[in-house]
Amino acid sequence: MFGKGLSVATVPFYPAADRFVGAGYRKDPYTFEQKLERIATIGDVRGVELSWPAEFEDPVPLKSKLRSLSLTPTNMEVELFGSAKWKYGALSCSDDTIRAQAIALSKRCMEAAEGLGCEQISLWPGQDGWDYPLQIDYADAWARTIDAIHEIAAHRPHIKVAVEYKLKEPRTHILLATVCKTLLAIARAGQENVGVMIDFGHSMMALESPAEAAVLAQTYGRLFHVHLNDNYRGWDDDMIVGSVHLWETFEFFHALRTIGYDGWLSLDVFPYREESIPSIRASLDMVKRLTDAAERVDRARLAALQKNNDAVGATEYARELLLR
Repeated sequence: MFGKGLSVATVPFYPAADRFVGAGYRKDPYTFEQKLERIATIGDVRGVELSWPAEFEDPVPLKSKLRSLSLTPTNMEVELFGSAKWKYGALSCSDDTIRAQAIALSKRCMEAAEGLGCEQISLWPGQDGWDYPLQIDYADAWARTIDAIHEIAAHRPHIKVAVEYKLKEPRTHILLATVCKTLLAIARAGQENVGVMIDFGHSMMALESPAEAAVLAQTYGRLFHVHLNDNYRGWDDDMIVGSVHLWETFEFFHALRTIGYDGWLSLDVFPYREESIPSIRASLDMVKRLTDAAERVDRARLAALQKNNDAVGATEYARELLLR
């Protein structure tokens, strides 16, 4: 296993509702502390991702709890998407009062992360976008988003800010939709502590190669964090890792190993009908198998195949590694 190790978000324990079954398909009988305790029982998991302030506000008691469970806080996501007040954007909102609230909330999250001993927060500006033609002023929305990221990052320069991109949902178009647009925004923000979070499923939705996205982000020294899951490219299904796109997932891990990724491999799945713990275990088993396979890659052999653009040879080699 490369990087800092395996991390799990608390997301798999959330009630799994949709617009047809509003009460959800699974009950969520666990308190926040019980979720942490269950995560701590899963072998090989050393880290946990948290949502702020939805899950906690005071970092002091939580810091003690995580220490007792031998769990490292790997990332704290700012809640900039789950409230109706963000419906027309958070970081890009044309309402100065709403935008100021989003910036202030993000700054307080950095302070909470500092108190918890967490080295990173993440921004997922899921409501920052548009739904209809002519609905927003694109130049203004971009400028407001970039200025907000700059201001947030400058608040605590020693705390990393990982920006997570996504093509759509909840808006039909999200401003930070691809790795390239996100890297452009980060460059314009001009803060060294801002980087990219690549969510495998979001990259697939954007019709990217997640492996290429990781290499590109790392080329600029901006690959801060990774979320692992899967989908059918049309929607953010957050399925079990490698359950749909086995080959692309393997290539992704190979790319992470090749570029020397030293961050967390963090699980972000959302089982709607399946139980949480079995879904987590199935994903982590796939992660271990594919990272082990990535470790076995003969780089010289693969480099020779790639130099000749040998697609047949490369796929045959992948089958040797995975289907044995």
